[in-house]
Amino acid sequence: MKRSLVVLLLVGAAVGCSVEHWPDGLRRVPGPDDAIALVPWFSTMHRGLAIQPYKWPVPRPPVEGTIPVTGGERPLPITPANLPAIDADRNPMARTASSLERGKREYDIYCLPCHGEKGAGDGPVNTKLLVAPSILTDQAKRYTDGYLHALVRHGRGVMPAYGDRIRGDDRWHVVNYTRLLQGVGR
Repeated sequence: MKRSLVVLLLVGAAVGCSVEHWPDGLRRVPGPDDAIALVPWFSTMHRGLAIQPYKWPVPRPPVEGTIPVTGGERPLPITPANLPAIDADRNPMARTASSLERGKREYDIYCLPCHGEKGAGDGPVNTKLLVAPSILTDQAKRYTDGYLHALVRHGRGVMPAYGDRIRGDDRWHVVNYTRLLQGVGR
């Protein structure tokens, strides 16, 4: 008896709803979110300031300057305002054989196509599509390790950002390998 009464009430509720009962003259079949929006406190939560799960973008990007709880690198794109902090960024990776090997592996994958095997700017892509500079110039040798790291991470000019492909410490290993190609002592 109770079961049939519940089923009858549910069928009656579903059939009894019409387009005129929905907010803004909804011209589609109402969904669960529409039903919840009719309950006052759910409606407030649905349109609240703090959490808007129905709005794009989801998830929301972190507030600028936020550092993950687990730590992480602060974003320092190459801009005049960031240059002092970029230049002060020190390479935490010692230039060991292991570091140079890892740096060469990443360099060969991401840098060699444009900058060439020895860094002279004569990579196979460079001759056909664009003009990548030599990393052996005096100007490139004067760049700080922090600047080279930021350059690899964020890119500049026609050079794309590789921060999403060359991760964490591997960027510092690429800097060490670049310094080896440049013949710059540490």
